[in-house]
Amino acid sequence: MSYSMKNRNLFLLLVIVVLVVPGIHFFIAGKNAETSSLRNVLVGVQVLVGFALLFLFRKAEEKK
Repeated sequence: MSYSMKNRNLFLLLVIVVLVVPGIHFFIAGKNAETSSLRNVLVGVQVLVGFALLFLFRKAEEKK
């Protein structure tokens, strides 16, 4: 496994841990009922951006 592959895997893990999981937990825990709709939209965008990053970097790996 090359050095860049380790960095890429670390980046994908950080995207999952920092962007996707907290956003999903926000909705599963029911915190969306306690907050404004703007915050709910922003957390939804956070989750979508996380999935988009995972999708884009997965496609980049398949092209190599």
